[in-house]
Formats: sequence, C-alpha cells, structure tokens
Amino acid sequence: MVINTLKPKTTVIVPAKNEERFIESCLKALKNQTKPCEIIVVDGHSTDRTRKIAEKYADRIVLDNRKGIANARNIGARFAKRNIIAYCDADAIPKKHWIENIEKEIKGKIAVYGPIVPYDGGKKTKAALVFLNSLIQFLHTTRNPCFCAANLAIRKSVLLKHKFNEKYSILEDYELGSRLAKHGKITYSKKLAMPISSRRYEGRLLNTIFTHYLRNAYRIKTGKNIDPGKYWSELRK
Repeated sequence: MVINTLKPKTTVIVPAKNEERFIESCLKALKNQTKPCEIIVVDGHSTDRTRKIAEKYADRIVLDNRKGIANARNIGARFAKRNIIAYCDADAIPKKHWIENIEKEIKGKIAVYGPIVPYDGGKKTKAALVFLNSLIQFLHTTRNPCFCAANLAIRKSVLLKHKFNEKYSILEDYELGSRLAKHGKITYSKKLAMPISSRRYEGRLLNTIFTHYLRNAYRIKTGKNIDPGKYWSELRK
C-alpha cells in the first residue's frame, strides 16, 4: 500500500450492495493512488461481507435510504470533506494515476469524466463498450455530455447545489450532465480510462444501449418521464 502524506483534495464515493467479490480490489486501488483521496462507501444494506471488507479501507461507511442509486450518490456527497467529489463503481479497479489525472483535468472546469474499459468479458461485450465510449465521446463534442457515474468527478460546490435527480432510477448521471452543461465547462478525458467488470453487460450491452440508454436519453432531452422497463431485472440475471 502506498503511504501518502499529502492532504487529499478529492473524495471518492463508492456505492455498493453485496459486492464482496469485487469491492476489495476497488478499495485497494484507491488506497494505492499517486495522490491520496478520502474514500466513502455508501452501502445499500448489504447482506454479505461488503461492509466488513470496506471497514479495512474506507474513511467512512454510510447506509443509503433504500431510495435508489441517485439517492445513494447524494448521500455520499453530503458526507464528503474534500472539494472534488469522484464516483466509481464497486467493481472498478482505478488506475494508480486516476485521482492525479482528475485533479489535473478538472482545473478550470466544473466536472470531468472518462471512458469505462472492461477488464473481463467476451469479445462482443468489449467491442460494444468500445462503441459506447466512441458514441459518448462524439456526443461530448456536440455539447451533449453523457456522464457515466462509474467514472466521474464534479466540484463539490456544484454538486451540492444541483445534485442527482432522485426521481430517476436509471440515467441519473446522464440527466445531471445535461443540466450541468449550462453551468460551466465539462471535460471528457481518455486519461481517466476506468477498468470495470463487464458482468452487468455480458451478452446484453447492445440491447441495454439501444433499449434503455438511448431511448431514455431522448426522453430526458424532450422533457418526458423515463421508462426504465426491465433494466434492473435484466441486470440482476
């Protein structure tokens, strides 16, 4: 483990529920960053060893209110002590320069985000994620930021003012990005590439992109209510 005596500038929030298989690798990677960070795990009332594992690495563990992922993200932000708030998933393994790159890329900006890159999974899933990252990067150039909260950092002052919309059970990150685009500069950077597990997408990513993401992104842009359909039940299969 890297012993870093610098004062952290960034809080990393890791929402988790029954993630005992993955969360230790994630938290170890956060502890071994070239720049230190405060770590907050927002636990979704796990019934496995998730909290026990998190106790070894996290600066703080808080329980969510059983009101969805947007609520969990907002809860973590309220407890954050640092001026930059970053998010990653419990099955991510952040590269050792992730925090350092966030702090460089966010200078003069209100938020920064980057691609997600699978460290496991089949060729089709990996190819689909390449397509998804390319689509997100293209949309960013058209001033349509597509936040992915598996790899996202926002200035605390901005996030506490605007917050994730807790009415959204999916695409709460995309919806936030759409609102924040009106309030300051946002950067998409490949330097923040985040290794994640493809377990949620294996064999169904293209269907997820077109059936859930793009359709509901359009509904958000046109002021309609989202329709999550079978999104969560499909992820749990």
